[in-house]
Amino acid sequence: QALRARVVLLRDRPAGGLTAAPAARELALGHDTPVSELEPEAGSELECIAELLAVTDFAAVYLSLALAGEAEPS
Repeated sequence: QALRARVVLLRDRPAGGLTAAPAARELALGHDTPVSELEPEAGSELECIAELLAVTDFAAVYLSLALAGEAEPS
């Protein structure tokens, strides 16, 4: 099965209410690219960034392991 690109938007509480997330989402969807949006639970700034980093770190390791399994000769 072919791998497909996916845009992952990491959302934070925007300062002043300004955010580029809607424009990024529409651009990706306009190119038929799936979009996932991650927004941290309420908490301090440190807790929010730690949550987003933990999710992306887990995803990177998971994808690395999955791709390593495909690269091995059968």
